[in-house]
Amino acid sequence: MNVHFSEPTLDYQTLRALAYTTYGGAEPGEVLSTAERIPEGDLEAWHAEWRYAGERCARRADAALADGHPISARGAFLRAHTYYRTAEFFLAADDPRRRPTYERSREAFRAGIDLLDTPVERVEIPYEGTTLPGYLYLPGEEDGPLATVVCLGGFDSLAEELYFLCGIPAALERGYACLAFDGPGQGAPLRLEGMTARPDWEAVVGPVLDFLEGRSEIDDERIALLGASLGGYYAPRAAAFDERVSACVAFDHCYDLRAASAYGQERIAGLIERVPASAVNALAALGARFDVTARWQLNNSLWTFGAPSAAALSATIEEYSLRGVAGRIDCPTLVLAGEDDHLVALPLAYEFVDALPDPTLRVFGPEEGAAEHCQLGNLSLAAATIYDWLDETL
Repeated sequence: MNVHFSEPTLDYQTLRALAYTTYGGAEPGEVLSTAERIPEGDLEAWHAEWRYAGERCARRADAALADGHPISARGAFLRAHTYYRTAEFFLAADDPRRRPTYERSREAFRAGIDLLDTPVERVEIPYEGTTLPGYLYLPGEEDGPLATVVCLGGFDSLAEELYFLCGIPAALERGYACLAFDGPGQGAPLRLEGMTARPDWEAVVGPVLDFLEGRSEIDDERIALLGASLGGYYAPRAAAFDERVSACVAFDHCYDLRAASAYGQERIAGLIERVPASAVNALAALGARFDVTARWQLNNSLWTFGAPSAAALSATIEEYSLRGVAGRIDCPTLVLAGEDDHLVALPLAYEFVDALPDPTLRVFGPEEGAAEHCQLGNLSLAAATIYDWLDETL
């Protein structure tokens, strides 16, 4: 599915922003008019134009709130969040604009959810001498204890973004409580504390479930994990080692990160393993110099995983695999996959399902508008699939 750009990563990130229209996180006209002002491959213009879109919506939100129009303000704040988040996306980890742009996206989101009709609580989850920030969403007038969906982000997502990506408004309509949070290598922990990713996400989800067990609104016997993108590894990994998980959703799948990154280029990946580290680093730097996607993937991977070099990164991502682990998952597991997923190839979903004791697989085709990674393009269909399955499972 092509939206505007010929460069695949820029186009997918445009689709990502456009997709959040479903839950009030964007407007098609704002997204497309912003994209039209960005020259192909120009990352400086990308930041400037998306930041401008965020600022314009934030000003509208402030004016609406001052004039006594909280519903209009809410929508504009939520759209401002998406546009600021998109503006931040391609900035280097050490770019001085990155942190303030991120903070504007978070502030806009928080201003928006403070105006929701249903209760939202900002939470700090105790974790290894610090805390993980998150949001606990509760349905309006449902009696507890409630079935609960814990939303996990992935390689580049924010806890705030999960409100749209994971269809939390749809979950609230059905009476679910939802908890979305940032873990190591994500959002605030990465940006504000330098907390990089880790493969053993049972050590992250465990404290989250401990936190939920102390809440009277939560039914401890009906807790599902919903992992988006690399969260499609994190959630099943946690479910494999924590029996408190009642159901698991990989949205979409990430069975083996190294296999996903090397898919279709196995010979090149095998060659890289046999050459000196200095050659690997030189090749990675050369690719990043001439290709926007290669540059972003390398730089964001080094930052997220805390790897000192491209050569070290290759060994790091090998740890992010469910091979030998998936068979331990004893709860029902829903695996979502897209036929045109440009990040995680469809055949890996079949490998994953074959390794699971109790799987359900849903593959989305191009005709459904949901064949891309995380079904961007038809989030309402993805949410219907997920929450219908959870209704039946929980």
